[in-house]
Amino acid sequence: MAVENIDIRLEYRENMGKNKSKQLRNEGYLPAVFYGPDYKEAVPVKVSVDEILPHIQSSHWKTLMFNVIFPDGKKEMAMIRDYQRDPISRQVLHIDFYQLVKGHRVLVAVPIVLINRESCLGVKKGGVLIQSLHELEMEVLPTEMPDEIHVDIAGLDIGDSLRISDINLPESALVSVDLEDTVVQIVEAVEEEVEAAEEVEREVEVIGKKPTAEEEEE
Repeated sequence: MAVENIDIRLEYRENMGKNKSKQLRNEGYLPAVFYGPDYKEAVPVKVSVDEILPHIQSSHWKTLMFNVIFPDGKKEMAMIRDYQRDPISRQVLHIDFYQLVKGHRVLVAVPIVLINRESCLGVKKGGVLIQSLHELEMEVLPTEMPDEIHVDIAGLDIGDSLRISDINLPESALVSVDLEDTVVQIVEAVEEEVEAAEEVEREVEVIGKKPTAEEEEE
């Protein structure tokens, strides 16, 4: 499912520096930069905290697409490439906006979401679900960029697995990983049960262990 573009306004900023950035945040703005294929240098900008913060807090912030509107009326398509937080307060300090160009692929990490977990055949039989891959990095056209990849596991039985090659990806998507890498599998729970039984047995042995002569003397 392609993400919906979100309108957002950016304002140019001229004064840089730690003190100026702090002043911006006190005024309800976050310092940011805008850069991309058509820009030789990053453009210093600022964005309203109230306007951008809900999107940063989204679990899909890496794949959100924005219709950026500049003060002079210029419009660009963009995404959040990165942002920085204060390591102690966790307050967002700075944002990097990256220009998206139609017809040019962009590198993005898309979350993989398993659906129909509750009706998974193998899990119902007592199998253990193991998800080996939680996001897939791909180069994809902005117009085809999904916010997440849905993988239906309802029909998976014990011993079954799904690989990257089994997933429906956008037509323009290019992935650099091995298409035979496992995304999810259902395995028998026997090994865990055996380990649990062995752990109980070890505990019983320790509890029932007879003291040595030295221990009796103590």
